[in-house]
Amino acid sequence: FTLIELMIVIAIIAILATIAVPSYQNYTKKAAISELLQAAAPYRAEVELCIYNTNSTTNCNAGSHGIRADAAASKKYLKAITVKAGVITVTGQGSLEGISYTLTASGNAAQGVSWTVNCGAQSDIFPAGFCA
Repeated sequence: FTLIELMIVIAIIAILATIAVPSYQNYTKKAAISELLQAAAPYRAEVELCIYNTNSTTNCNAGSHGIRADAAASKKYLKAITVKAGVITVTGQGSLEGISYTLTASGNAAQGVSWTVNCGAQSDIFPAGFCA
């Protein structure tokens, strides 16, 4: 091969890499987000039980009424989970640093519990239809 041919091949590889790397990083973030979604599941069930038992979200806080204490940095991508007055806040770390979402419970024992999800500005990383 001549030097020009090698330079052309290197230029083509560089162009492909500039396209592929950001797409790959976004793909890995979308794969990692599943850890944050799964981490909130037990808290969600516990908050629902608290609402059915107390008939309100007011006293549904972490560490009380059967809701486990706040979690901190227990997984690779999970920085913290907090529960206050029926609002579950999940915060990411590592490649998910700065990404968080909240699950807000509303309702009572008679009407049932409904959830509102707020993903903030980074809603494109969450599965379709997850963020309200």
